[in-house]
Amino acid sequence: MRIRTIAGWVMVTAMTITALSALGQEEGPILLPKPKPVAKPASPTLLVMCDLACNWKLDGEAKGRIEAGGSAKVKVELGQHMVVAVTEDGADQVKQLSEVKTTGQTVVSIELKPVRDARLKTDQEARDKAAQEAKDRAAQEQAVRDETARLEDLHDHAAERFSQGKALYDQKRFDEARPLFEKSCDGGEMRSCANLGLLYSHGQGVSQDYAQARPLYQKACNGGEMAGCNNLGWLYANGYGVAKDYAQARSLYQKACNGGIEQACTSLHNLR
Repeated sequence: MRIRTIAGWVMVTAMTITALSALGQEEGPILLPKPKPVAKPASPTLLVMCDLACNWKLDGEAKGRIEAGGSAKVKVELGQHMVVAVTEDGADQVKQLSEVKTTGQTVVSIELKPVRDARLKTDQEARDKAAQEAKDRAAQEQAVRDETARLEDLHDHAAERFSQGKALYDQKRFDEARPLFEKSCDGGEMRSCANLGLLYSHGQGVSQDYAQARPLYQKACNGGEMAGCNNLGWLYANGYGVAKDYAQARSLYQKACNGGIEQACTSLHNLR
């Protein structure tokens, strides 16, 4: 009898628990899992870096200053963007077109130092060129002044040097006479040109050289020194330093004869 009572109690208890469980299921809330938040896509950004301190613009809009070696970040839209960086003194500028193709960060590195170095090099080369040109002009002007002074000296002392050279020539001091005749001839003294030609014709103080004598006689003759015409005619009559040409010799002798050189008149007569 007692065993039945215990068994009945267990059954009643189990039924009670089952009933309570069923009652709880009917009246209690059903909890659902919370939905996971959807991640928003990251906005594209532009990171701009300058190797020198610069002021920069993005698509024409001023964005401020970046320290040397520093950077600045700004949100942008996808697509192309123009970044312009200028050094603080405004002397150097770099423009760089950047293509932002994806979300996230796009880096733009602006190198102003190579631009500055190239400009400074060009500026220095221009200064060096200008300085050299100025130096060359000064040297040319000085050369002109020196040449002018030399010619003035030759002209101013031509007659004096001829007299000195002629005195030495008469003393047969040909080595000393020659430089005086040269300077006097360069100064426009045609008598010195003719006498200098004589030195080369006769090998006096120099090696005999008719080819060297001819232009000196020609210069003297052209300058109105009739002795030069006579001596040049003598070269043509004898074929010394030139091809023998009696017609040319006759013309030169005639000119010298008309100019009062008696020797030329005699030479002209002998050609006939």
